[in-house]
Amino acid sequence: MATQNPNHHGQTGPKSIAGKNRSRWNALKDGSTAKSSVLPFEDEYLYKRHIREVELALMPSNYVENQLVREYAEGLWRVTRHEKRGAYEREKILERITPALIAEMLQLPQQYISCAPNYLTNPKYKISTKESDRAHQLLVLYEHLQKNAKGISNFQMVWGQYQTLFIALGDWLKEQDPKSVVLINSLSNGINLPWQQKPNVLLRVLEDFTNQLFFIAHFEEFKPAIRVWIESWFFLQKSEMRRLEQDDQILLKERNNVNGVLDRLMRLRKSGVFKDLAPGGLSIQKAANESAISKNEMAKKSEKSTA
Repeated sequence: MATQNPNHHGQTGPKSIAGKNRSRWNALKDGSTAKSSVLPFEDEYLYKRHIREVELALMPSNYVENQLVREYAEGLWRVTRHEKRGAYEREKILERITPALIAEMLQLPQQYISCAPNYLTNPKYKISTKESDRAHQLLVLYEHLQKNAKGISNFQMVWGQYQTLFIALGDWLKEQDPKSVVLINSLSNGINLPWQQKPNVLLRVLEDFTNQLFFIAHFEEFKPAIRVWIESWFFLQKSEMRRLEQDDQILLKERNNVNGVLDRLMRLRKSGVFKDLAPGGLSIQKAANESAISKNEMAKKSEKSTA
């Protein structure tokens, strides 16, 4: 039976420096209580530049002001971190809303749900009145074509009557796939022969095109309902929203703390109490070294007096 290694104390964590550096961030959630000022995903160069810019703006003139300015700069850095995180989390919630989900909410037929465009999830998206009117006109032509040219074997026979619709379809096909066979012939007076020979394929493509025209024609009408539904859906995400509200409280606390530090700095400068307390630029490490030297000197004097 194997004996247990006497040096083993149940430690199963990483042994390498790189592994330890990774594991130290395992419990990281929002970074509000992190001991390190720069988190793994943040740019240390940008952090240092931020600190430098704040110091240049506030120009601390002594040791106490140095500490307050540094505290203020780090507080601002954390505030920005929380703002970015909050915005990212809210965007992630919105990303779960798909165009198909919006189309279902609008109670559209299945033919539209399966091809709902991406802009359907963006109430800020704009379609001009000119685009909308043109889409309506083309849809009217398509409906007329369906009623009066059903079962047609060659769409060239009705080219003249629906020329505007076919030209618009040709432009749309070119946008979708620049390498596809051109719909309109080189003389711009009819449908290209390969398309004339495939009326069923042309009809399916025409249906796809008009499905997109439907959304262009009606998007501005849909927008109020879409906006209300997205807002309702967003605020119904209770667990995520509770967490975001907690993050907002952390952000508010950080902002108040930062404003408090700046207020202390301004009151300190106004009072002039610590103006000559320590020379400008004195670092914590330098102060600690000077304190240690002073203590050593006092200890030596004490030993001599005892002797």
